[in-house]
Amino acid sequence: MRTLVNEYQRALQDLPGFDLVPLEWMHILVQEAGFTDEIDESLVGPMVEAVRARIAGTGPLSLAFHRAVVLPESLSLPAEPQSSLHELRDSVRSALGEVLGAVPAEPEESDRHVNLAHSTSEGPAIFAVATLGATVVEPTTVRVPSLSLVRLSRDHSTSEWEVVTEVPFGG
Repeated sequence: MRTLVNEYQRALQDLPGFDLVPLEWMHILVQEAGFTDEIDESLVGPMVEAVRARIAGTGPLSLAFHRAVVLPESLSLPAEPQSSLHELRDSVRSALGEVLGAVPAEPEESDRHVNLAHSTSEGPAIFAVATLGATVVEPTTVRVPSLSLVRLSRDHSTSEWEVVTEVPFGG
């Protein structure tokens, strides 16, 4: 995955209007429960345990990445198969619903992906499309052994998170 991301980001580094996402911040958003000022701290443990119970029978995910795409606010690598991520999201949503009483709204993205760069300005996407299309990359497959549950905060000018725990698939 690192090689694939590096190849794309090397090609994008001089493209105006985009901020590259550092490798350590790359992720796939599965489901939000809410910001720290919206969720009572006493619910974090029960949410973790509910998610752990829901994904206990799920094996590690195998996700493939290849061609980057232009989305309204980012340049991204879609993960395949999407069905694996939709099933995972459904399990997490059910677990959160058990604890919170209501299922939180779904993330805006319907496709699950890893962002390579975020758009910082409005404008035509033609240069981004051309740059991504001209970048020669090899597809890669990633084994995902666990789900990271994070505490999302907005203490600074941007959203930040810290890992609360890793919940391994299959137990």
